[in-house]
Amino acid sequence: MKPQVRQAAMIAWMGVLSIGVAAAFAERAKSGPTAGSAQFDQLTAHRLNIVEPNGNPRVIISNRKEFPGLYWGGKEYRHHTRDSGGFLFFNDDGDEVGGMTFDDRRQDGHYAADSGLMFDQYKQDQVVGLTYDDQDGKRAAGLRVWNRPDHPMDEIIEMSDAAARAKTPAQKRAIEQRMRSKALSWGHYGERLFAGKANGETLVRLADPEGRPRLLLRVDAQGQPSVEFLDPSGKVTKRITGN
Repeated sequence: MKPQVRQAAMIAWMGVLSIGVAAAFAERAKSGPTAGSAQFDQLTAHRLNIVEPNGNPRVIISNRKEFPGLYWGGKEYRHHTRDSGGFLFFNDDGDEVGGMTFDDRRQDGHYAADSGLMFDQYKQDQVVGLTYDDQDGKRAAGLRVWNRPDHPMDEIIEMSDAAARAKTPAQKRAIEQRMRSKALSWGHYGERLFAGKANGETLVRLADPEGRPRLLLRVDAQGQPSVEFLDPSGKVTKRITGN
């Protein structure tokens, strides 16, 4: 067969094959529970975006490399510290409103592991979460509730993007400091409640609006119960034990 004829035959064969594959996928989609759906036994992907008809994200599932930055108003901004994989949740405005992540790292004989399921206040950061943190065996796991101000986070989102684009570590640290100062200027930030286990103790810790622990319900590693009342400086003013 002459080269020109052989090339033409190959092109024709590839065209027929492409049409066949497209038809097979179309038939697979039609065979699903409803028209336009498809069924697969397994699906392997680096990232999966579930979006609304207007294109705003609703749920994103991703590995570490493809994990998104901060979404706000349907627009993606860079995150200055995010380095994980998992799930992100979004509201109708296209704002990030929580997520689920899980991670572990090993370096120079040390390890760190953490995971969390978080839910955010409207236009703000997380207000309730289930968390697990482990630093070389120093562990804490439980339910946490945070204070957040009523001020929307628009400025913080833009600062996070700027910090992620900083040219030097010093520039990044300076922007992060401005982020903290701005957030604190809006009102009370801090953890109000922790209920769980920390370093061998079961613990319920209640804090004031400034995030300062004021009441501790504790069962220590030896099984001894106690109730502690603390002043704003953290000093125990009264202690009740089970003995």
